[in-house]
Amino acid sequence: MQKRNNSIPLVYIVILNYKKWHDVVECLDSVFRSKYQHYKVFVIDNDSQNDSLQNLMDWAAHFPVTSSSAKNYFLSRDLDKITDLDSLPPLIFVQNDKNNGFAGGNNIILRIIAGQDAFIWLLNPDMVIADTALSELVQCAQAQPSGSIIGSVIRFQGRPEKIHMYGGGRIRFKSATISLVTKAEDIEKLDYISGGSLFTHAHQFRDIGLLPENYFLYWEETDWCYRARLRGNPITVCMTSVCYDKVGSSIGRGFLAEYYYTRNGLLFLSKYRRENIRLALFFCFIRLIKKIVTGQWKRTKGLYRGAESFMKMTSHGNK
Repeated sequence: MQKRNNSIPLVYIVILNYKKWHDVVECLDSVFRSKYQHYKVFVIDNDSQNDSLQNLMDWAAHFPVTSSSAKNYFLSRDLDKITDLDSLPPLIFVQNDKNNGFAGGNNIILRIIAGQDAFIWLLNPDMVIADTALSELVQCAQAQPSGSIIGSVIRFQGRPEKIHMYGGGRIRFKSATISLVTKAEDIEKLDYISGGSLFTHAHQFRDIGLLPENYFLYWEETDWCYRARLRGNPITVCMTSVCYDKVGSSIGRGFLAEYYYTRNGLLFLSKYRRENIRLALFFCFIRLIKKIVTGQWKRTKGLYRGAESFMKMTSHGNK
């Protein structure tokens, strides 16, 4: 069991689940094998409606570190009843009564812990972490300016020798797309840290604000990190913190992924570089043609519907 230790920083780990409780179990198993032991884990179920929370609590009841946490869960509407965060067990389950998307799901916890003197680690449910990943993030954060936003080296779980990304990616302001940083020498060009492994001090979610909820899925952390950069917050990667990503197991790479990626990229651009919208729509057309030629029909439809949805939203003044 974890022991209270005031000499080392506390880390709140926030994991959002939607229908993928098997992935969460694997993620949690790796988290609880961490060499760093001063943390609390919040697992939020975003109204999966497939007994995810019950299955997770059943797993926790038989896992030695978390057996005392199996019945400690809250409904999202009852979170204001938590008055003493220190008294919470290592693992806390939260049941959301509706699917609020990535930002909305995470924010129900972030708004509670944003004022704490602690670190926050946003972690995707399909991520498996190295046993030193968390301890390295803490050491890196302590050596960086207090407002730093830090990512991990993300490798493919199926091909651990291959880099998926260094921390996050760059924003393509002409096309409303992003490109992952896959070379160490390009880390200094990072525009954002991926929400799959985003580490920072809790106060940043108080000072910068919570994750923007108008995107629902994709681009939320991009927007948040961009706001942080405008404030002067450093963005960097801890090269010794390694995580392994199943890549796409949460939502896949079909219609929904393409729809939200396209729509939200355009929404982001309308917020920060509105003069580029026409050019970005032209690039959407080029991407559409390429997907048609390669027979990616679901992604073609998702891209088209995403751009169409953006146009409808902006025509009604909903920016």
